[in-house]
Amino acid sequence: MFEDVNDFEDALEKLLKELEFDLSNPFEEVEKVLCIEPHPDDCVIGLGGTIKKLTDAGVEVVYVCMTDGSMGTLDDDLSSHELAIVRKREEEESARMLGVKRIIWLDYRDTELPYTREARKDLVKIIRAEKPDAVLAPDPWLPYEAHPDHRRAGFLALDAVAFSQLPNFASTDVAAGLEPHQVEVFGFYYTAKPNYFVDITDVMELKLRAIRAHRSQFTDDVWEKWEPFLRTVALYYGKKAGVKYAEGLRFMPGMFLHITPFAELI
Repeated sequence: MFEDVNDFEDALEKLLKELEFDLSNPFEEVEKVLCIEPHPDDCVIGLGGTIKKLTDAGVEVVYVCMTDGSMGTLDDDLSSHELAIVRKREEEESARMLGVKRIIWLDYRDTELPYTREARKDLVKIIRAEKPDAVLAPDPWLPYEAHPDHRRAGFLALDAVAFSQLPNFASTDVAAGLEPHQVEVFGFYYTAKPNYFVDITDVMELKLRAIRAHRSQFTDDVWEKWEPFLRTVALYYGKKAGVKYAEGLRFMPGMFLHITPFAELI
């Protein structure tokens, strides 16, 4: 009984057992994952190796792309409409390389992803329709993250995971036959505080090829800087994990995503 526990560390350990929160393999019973990305290319940059390992193991991974990617160019001759079309083709090619067969596009304008009730309801509807076991999204608390689409995508994902299980939230979904759904596993990528690592040493070169499939973003001159950056990120996580290349994620018990002063200790 908790009334007999006098030490915080003991209480936290016992609480995590009560919540059945196990970081040894958070994907163990996962059959379907929604990977939420602010732009085309974020899932592969943040989690390409993990995604490939999941699909190879028979897990279905579905991308949810929040924006159209229409701002990602320095080319004066390429319109935003043309770029959005190009980036969808690139994303489809890259996703196939990782075993991802479906991408859901919300098509909010790149750089203008709104943190609104409507955007939140869009994600809730997708979660209720897809019924994923796990949802992965960018960590909105990544220090110094300059892009508002990344911060807002993370916060919208958190909101949607919290509210998709509530029958009185967006009740028109329920009336239309979309039952409330509780997500069992929630994780952040692009995180500075990982608590779980995936060894991607054996798929690192494939990940880089899948990233390079986004040719509009990674021209030869851009790639000269981005390949070293991407390898450095993987080496950073790898050092923490005790392997060469890794990806880092942060998983949280659902209860700790609300009014928990010690959530960062997990």
